[in-house]
This record gives sequence, C-alpha cells and structure tokens, in this order.
Amino acid sequence: MKIQTILLFPFVFLFCLPVYCDDTTLSQYSFKMQGVMGNIIPHDKHVKALIQGPVTGGELSVEFQTMGDKEWHQYHHFPTIGVGTVYLDLGNTAKLGNVYALYPYLNLSLWRNDYLNLYLKGGAGASYLTKNYYNTKIDNSFVGANSAIGSPLNIYFSGGGGIQLPIRNGWSASAEYTWNHMSNGSVIVPNSGINIMNAFVGVKYFPKYQNFKFPANKEISDIQHRYTLEFIASGGRRQLYYKDNQSFSIGSLALSLFRPINNRLRMGVGIDGFYDGAFDGNTIYERTYITSNELKNKFRAGISWQNELVFGRMTAGFHFGLYMYNPLKNLEPYEDAKLQPLNKPLIYSYDIDKEDGWLYTRAALKYTITKHMFLSVGLKTHLQKAEFIEWGLGCRL
Repeated sequence: MKIQTILLFPFVFLFCLPVYCDDTTLSQYSFKMQGVMGNIIPHDKHVKALIQGPVTGGELSVEFQTMGDKEWHQYHHFPTIGVGTVYLDLGNTAKLGNVYALYPYLNLSLWRNDYLNLYLKGGAGASYLTKNYYNTKIDNSFVGANSAIGSPLNIYFSGGGGIQLPIRNGWSASAEYTWNHMSNGSVIVPNSGINIMNAFVGVKYFPKYQNFKFPANKEISDIQHRYTLEFIASGGRRQLYYKDNQSFSIGSLALSLFRPINNRLRMGVGIDGFYDGAFDGNTIYERTYITSNELKNKFRAGISWQNELVFGRMTAGFHFGLYMYNPLKNLEPYEDAKLQPLNKPLIYSYDIDKEDGWLYTRAALKYTITKHMFLSVGLKTHLQKAEFIEWGLGCRL
C-alpha cells in the first residue's frame, strides 16, 4: 500500500471524536442490521464503462442515543451517534470487486414520536476496495482496467435519510436511502471515484428498552450572536495523471468570518488562496495547456460562502466558492487554448469533463482542541471531481 493512503486515516479519527461523549450516552446502545441494494451513478465515461449489475450488500452498526449531557445534544433534538460496518458487491467482480467500509455517522431527527422516527443521516470514514487500477490493469493499459479508483484505501461518505418504525420489545423496522461515495481525493490517481444511490432495509434492536426514558429538555445557554474570525493553513500531496508517476505538494490559506444563525448552524464568508504544484507543465495529460513551468499557474484565489453545522467541539459543512484569480481558466480546455488565446469572464459555461470551471467547493470538518486552536480537514472539489485533501491547523478569534 502506498504511503499516501496512510494519510487518509486521520480523517476517520477526526470524525470519530464525537463518539467519545459521556457515559450516559454510551450506555444507551442499540444494534442495527440492514440489507443493501443500489446502483452506481455513471457520472463520467470511465465509471460508466465499469457498470455491469446492481450493488448489493449489507451493513451492521451500533448506535448510541444521546441523552442531553452535552448541550449540543439538545440543540439537535437528541441525535443518534452510530458506527457502521459495510460490505458491498459493486456488481463487477473482475474490475470493481467488493467494498469494506467503517464509518461513524449521526442521525438527526426531523420528526419523532412513539410510532415514527424520521431522520437525516450523515457520516464519513474509510473504505477498502479489493479492486483498483493497479491490480486490474493489463500490460499498463488504461482500457479495461478499473479507471475509477487508483488506491485500495479510500474515503467513504454517506448522506441521506431514513425512517424507523417501532414494532415491540425493543425491536424496530428501519429503512434508509443514501448517497455513498468512495474516492481518495486525488492522493493517488486515477480517481474518478464511485457514487452509489443505495436503499437499506432492516431491523434495529434496543436491549435496554424497558428502562429507557427519553431525556427531557433542559435550560440551555443563550446563543451568542458574535462574529468569529478564523485562519487556517493547510497542506497535503496529490497526483495529477496516472501516467506521470509523480506526486505534488499542495497548500491553502483560508480567512473566514462567521456568525451563528442559531445554536445548530453558523454561516460565513471567506477568502481562499490555493497552491497546486501539479500545474508545472510537466505532464502528458492534455487538459490544461501549460507550455512552461510558471509560478503564477500554480496559484488560485477566490471568495466563498460557508455553511457549517455545530456539534459541540466539532463543525461540519460545505463551502461554495467563486474564483477571483484563476489563470488556469484561460488554459482550459486544452484544444481550445492550444488554438488561440482565451479571455473568459468571471462566470462562464463549461464542461466539467474538460475543465475545472469557475466554481470550487469544499467539504469541511473542524475539531476544537483549545479555546483558539482547531484541527481541520477539507476535500476541495470542482463539482464531482476532487482536486485535493487539505490537512490543516486553524486559529479562531
């Protein structure tokens, strides 16, 4: 296993931190077993060529009911914290193989009473794929190999919704419908990633149902409507093209101003600066028309709108950004830029399969370690295409 894949492990550890909550919550555990069936989304030509049949499998998980010992439990209507183990057959044994995943998640209740529980589900962890490009290629050929996944170890995302219907004696019926994603953030290429829409159906058992009493609301602290300023410095490594056999340094600086909307949500605006060493012109990947190694082509900058949910010490959310400085936009697509100089406006129509475009996004996760310091990890993408993973340290004022 290449050393770069080991860098994915801190992502799982960071997201697992909220599980280490109070003893009361950990004592209110339940077990859930579900069967899985779904379909891979053919989001690009490489993935489309690999799809043969439906996705099937199962998930076993343990869930912990929060009991209000921490204020964020009540802010989010006493969510459930879970840890799931997943097995998936991707429907193409020779090229896609099977998936084994371990991930923590949160179930956030939308509606709950004695007869029904509707919830949103979100989580992230690690997945192991038995087939990838490097163990399916023949004679170094890209054609016919697993051109969607370049590493055995990948990030695993899960997001969707579910329903739980009590039966009797601690047993409940459960069903979920989720989007599941596996990729490595371009740490190792190729990295088209795999996106799946999965349906889950199963049962849940709560051993301590006879003695369980749902927590009552307590008096909680008033929200402080004050602005906070955050600065994050991040770094990492990534690859650009599988034939180059090179890894490049990446980095980013982010300055953001946040204001709480309520006890659960905060919003902010930010200024982002990015460095990507992959754009040095030393590649045979004909996507960006770079003829020389110039420093200016390795920098981009933009402004972003940032939305983050707050779970005590942890925040998780999505950022949507607009490039204000982007010399690469006039160097893509390759064939157009090769024929003539381009002069694109700030916002323009584009094909994501041929160029990055003007929009960038970030899936962000932060964990507070002191009053002013926090750890962060972000996955920067252009629509569904990952650019790199940012491992960072932040300061909050």
